[in-house]
This record gives sequence, structure tokens and C-alpha cells, in this order.
Amino acid sequence: FVGDQTFSTVMRVSLEKVQGHYQGACFPFLEGFGSGSLALQFAPDGSLFVGGTARGWGSRGGKEYSLDRGRWTGKVPFEVLEMRAKPDGFELTFTEPVDAKPAGDPASYSLPTYTYVYQSGYGSPEVDHVECRIERAEVSEDRRTVRLHVDRLHRGHGHELHLDALRSATGLPLLHPVGYYTLNYIPESE
Repeated sequence: FVGDQTFSTVMRVSLEKVQGHYQGACFPFLEGFGSGSLALQFAPDGSLFVGGTARGWGSRGGKEYSLDRGRWTGKVPFEVLEMRAKPDGFELTFTEPVDAKPAGDPASYSLPTYTYVYQSGYGSPEVDHVECRIERAEVSEDRRTVRLHVDRLHRGHGHELHLDALRSATGLPLLHPVGYYTLNYIPESE
């Protein structure tokens, strides 16, 4: 889990090692904290404390500083659990079985990519926007995994996956229908 200072959120991270380097995806997790989320600590009871500060920059939370606590309800939401890079796309694992019809339809997904100008000055706009085309979506027999075959991956780009049309086998929408994979290395084989 990582905090986002500007948006006062906590993101969930799924890492993997590709060609000896860590990379992976992040997904929205919790939002609505009082200030910019910087320090995260799990308590012995499993609750999450989030320490925040605006640090003079401001944050969506609106307070100069905050200490918030998040408690798990005990229910696992329908989410993308992991997003793994493949030589020609991504493999998604879900927290529960998906409805195979929308999950197997390439039109259920969109995958814009972009990168940033790495420079000595602070910040950069998004540049080099490319829309990847999902050519095929294969749903596993247990319906917990979907393999997306993409026309072309873009090394050094963030791949922003949108899954708004997906539903669980019981009809639930994804709690967070977006994931962001930073693809610095493309796997050479399965």
C-alpha cells in the first residue's frame, strides 16, 4: 500500500519481477482522508492508520494535517487482485469469478498508454499517448483469471486499464474499475 499526498488516497500495489526488475500495477484502495496521505501503519487489530500532511503544497483532503483510521468490514470486494505483464498483454486475476460474457469481450476494456518527459525541472505533462487495442480476452475455466492479448505493448509507458463493463458472476461491478501498470520491461516469454 502506498499513500498519495496530492489526492489524499491510499493505493494498493501489485509488484512482479520482470527481467530482474520490479514493476507492476497500482489500484485505488481507500480515499477521503483528511490530508495528503504520507505515513501508513497497520495496527495489531488489522486497522490501517494513515498520517497526512499538506506539506505546504495542499491536498484534496483540505486539512493541514490529519490522522485517520481505516477498518476492514470483513467483506472482500470484487476487485482486480493482480495485473501481470505478458509478452503480448496482461493477465488479470480477480478476487471472485467474473461474468464470462463481458470479461471475454475485448470491447469491455480500454488501454490508453502514456509516459512523461524525464527532465531536471519539476513535473511533466503526459506525453506520447497511444491507445492499445485489446485483440482477445480469454477467460479461465474457473473465471478468476482473464488473459488480455494486446496489439502492442509500449515499454516505458504507463498502461491505464479501464474495465467498467466487467461484472462478477453474481452481477457486482468492480469496486475500482481501473488499474495502472508501469511497464518498463516486457517479459520475453510466458
